Amino acid sequence: MSINTTQRPSLCQQCAMSSMCFSQAEKSKVEPKVRSHKVYHKSDVLFSVGQTFDAIYILRSGSAKSSVLANSGYEQIGGFHYPGDLIGLDGFDNRAHAQSIKFLETSSVCRIGLGELDKAMAISASLRFNLLQGMSHVLNDENKFLLSLNNMNSAQRLSSFLIDLSSRFEELGRSGKVFDLTMTRVDIANYLGMAIETVSRLLTQMQSEQIIEVEKRRVRIIDFEKLNQSLLQERETSLLRTA
Repeated sequence: MSINTTQRPSLCQQCAMSSMCFSQAEKSKVEPKVRSHKVYHKSDVLFSVGQTFDAIYILRSGSAKSSVLANSGYEQIGGFHYPGDLIGLDGFDNRAHAQSIKFLETSSVCRIGLGELDKAMAISASLRFNLLQGMSHVLNDENKFLLSLNNMNSAQRLSSFLIDLSSRFEELGRSGKVFDLTMTRVDIANYLGMAIETVSRLLTQMQSEQIIEVEKRRVRIIDFEKLNQSLLQERETSLLRTA
């Protein structure tokens, strides 16, 4: 997915690290100051587990997935990333990346080298706050995901996943009702801790109940109320089982 000229200023100015590209007096300008970005294609890797940590990245367009390798060599997907996401924060721990980032479609990222980041953080309180806020957001998302794995059944996980995607696309100014899944069903199953057959069965079931329509990778949410109700009902059932 590419960004057209009219989209670019809005995306840049809403970025958590925009103060590195705009001064307060310049925020009304159409283009930011010098900030290079690089385009990657589907299946390209931004960085891999163990690679030296020398920069953080902001996803400017497209989408990507993060993953780690288990001891058995099995890939475990840890999350999906969309425009505006800060990527590479995992490297602050040991100065090496603990996960890999692979692009799901043609995408572009802005790179901020650690030297540049250090200088900017030394003089900008707002930048320090935005970076910490970005880290906090990542931690909260991980905690929410772990909670869903522990307390939700397969139907709940998939419903929650679709609702979260819908909300995310709306935040990006896109349609939260009709959207394309850039990840495969195998990726979804991996991320949600389910079998691919279960994901396919549940999508078919939701479609037969006229909650969603699925055509290849395009999803249309027909009835948000039913989707939310099914999630709440499943939660209530789970609570009764554990009571």
